[in-house]
Amino acid sequence: ILMRRFCFLLWGISLIALVACASSKPTTNVKERSDEVFSSAFFQETPQKTEEPELKYDFQEPVIMVIPAISNNASAIEVIKQNPFAKTTMESINEYLTEKSYKVRSLEGNEDLTEVLQIQNDISDKEEDMSYIAGLTFGADIYITFSGSIRNDMVTVELSAYETTTARLLGSKTGMVKDHGTDKSNQRYLIQTAVKKAFPALEKTIHAYWQEDSKKGIPYKVIINLGERFSGEILEDIQDKSLTSIRANFSNLKINQMTEKTIDLVLYAKATEFPDVYAVYSAIKASLSDKGVVQKNNITNKLIIMELN
Repeated sequence: ILMRRFCFLLWGISLIALVACASSKPTTNVKERSDEVFSSAFFQETPQKTEEPELKYDFQEPVIMVIPAISNNASAIEVIKQNPFAKTTMESINEYLTEKSYKVRSLEGNEDLTEVLQIQNDISDKEEDMSYIAGLTFGADIYITFSGSIRNDMVTVELSAYETTTARLLGSKTGMVKDHGTDKSNQRYLIQTAVKKAFPALEKTIHAYWQEDSKKGIPYKVIINLGERFSGEILEDIQDKSLTSIRANFSNLKINQMTEKTIDLVLYAKATEFPDVYAVYSAIKASLSDKGVVQKNNITNKLIIMELN
C-alpha cells in the first residue's frame, strides 16, 4: 500500500510539471507576431508627396507684347475697340502674363501708332507685318498674336509667339472649351479658360527659346541705309568694312539681308557693356565714323534705323 501511494505521488508531481510547462508564456506569442505583420502591412508610414517647386530661371524674363493677328491694312487698336471677343482675349492674356510677373507692353497704352507707321515706311521691306513692327517699336522681346472664334458650341483661342527682332515663329498653341451659353459674363469666363488652356505649353516654348537665346546677349535689329554715293565696287567695299567694324564691338550678329541700299542685321549686345539701345547706337556710330557721315533716323527699344552717307 505504501508503495502504491508513493507511485501516485510521483505521478501527481509529473502531471503538475507538465501543466506548468504547457502554460508558460513564450517570449513572442502569436498575437504579437500578427500585430507586427498588420502594422507593417497597413500602418507603414507612407512617403509624403512633395509639391514640385515653382520653376526658377537665372535670366531676366522677356518683355512681352500681345496684339491681335491682323492684316497689314487693319488697325490693331480698332480691332480691340470694335471686337469684344478680341478685347476680352487680349485682356485675358495680359492678365495671365501679369500674374506670372512678366513685363507686359500694353497695346491699349500705346494708342498713337503714328510712330509704328513711320517705322514701317523706313524699313526696306514695305510688306512687314504690323504686329512685328509694333513689337519692335514698343520694345518687346517677344510678341504674341492671337485670334479666335465662338463656333459650333466651342470657344477657340489661337496663340502664336514670335521673337521680335527677327519675327521668327517660336510656337503656336490652341485652347478650346465648350460654349455653355451666350451670356456675356459666361463668354468672358470661357475665353479666359481657353487662354489658360493654351498658354502654359506656349510659355514653356518661350522659356526654352529665351533661356538659350539670352546667353548671346540682348538682340537688336539694325538697319543701315546706304547713301547714293556708294555704288559698284565701292558699295561692296563699304559693306564689308562696315560689317567688320561692327563685329569688332559685337561678335555675335546675324545678317538678314544686304542690298544696294541697306544692310539689315540683328546683333546681340552684352547688357553689362551696352545697357540700352542708345549705347548700342553710339558704338555702331563710332565704328562707322571713318567711312562716312552717320545719322540716326529712328531709334526704339529694340530697333535702330540709321544712315551712312
